[in-house]
Formats: sequence, structure tokens, C-alpha cells
Amino acid sequence: MTNRTHSPIDAGDPAYWRDRQRAFRLIREADLALKRQKEAPQYLHGGYDEDGDVIAIENLAPEEDLIAAVRAIEANPTAVGILAAQGRTRIGWCPVDAVIRRLVRF
Repeated sequence: MTNRTHSPIDAGDPAYWRDRQRAFRLIREADLALKRQKEAPQYLHGGYDEDGDVIAIENLAPEEDLIAAVRAIEANPTAVGILAAQGRTRIGWCPVDAVIRRLVRF
């Protein structure tokens, strides 16, 4: 037997709507981080070496921002529930492990 826990829905409670708004904001922030990551340059200019060749520095900040945004979603049960209901187990290439675990459990 599977025990399922559901959050109570009280559409008249402002706290319920704040929680939903916060969760959707986290999802939107992750989607925007993915968009920034796709549009960001892969390498940054790091100057020149002694031979005059360009020193390329890998631009990891957009990828790290996306991973941080996905971790923020995983820390929010409401956001995890929303993504699970939508069947979204990834934000772009980044898996949302909490959603995957939740879908496997049910």
C-alpha cells in the first residue's frame, strides 16, 4: 500500500498563494538561468600570454547559476510538486532529482 501525502489546498488562505507564488518564481528563475546559460559565451577573454596568444577562461558562472536554481527548486516541496504534476524532470540538461524521486515513488 502506498501512503500519499498531499498538501491541503485552502484557496482562501493568503499563505497558500504566497507559497505557490514562491514556487512558481523558483521555477521561472531556473528557466531564465537556463536561457542565460544557453546564450552566454563559453569562454571569456583572459588576456594574452607571452607569445601574444589569447588566454581563454571557461565561463562556468551561468552553469553554476542554473545548478543553484535547480537546487533551490529541490529544497521547495511545492515547486517539486508542481514540476512533478507537469512531468518535468529536467530544467534543460539539468535533472531535478527531487522530482524524479517523487515520480518514481508514486
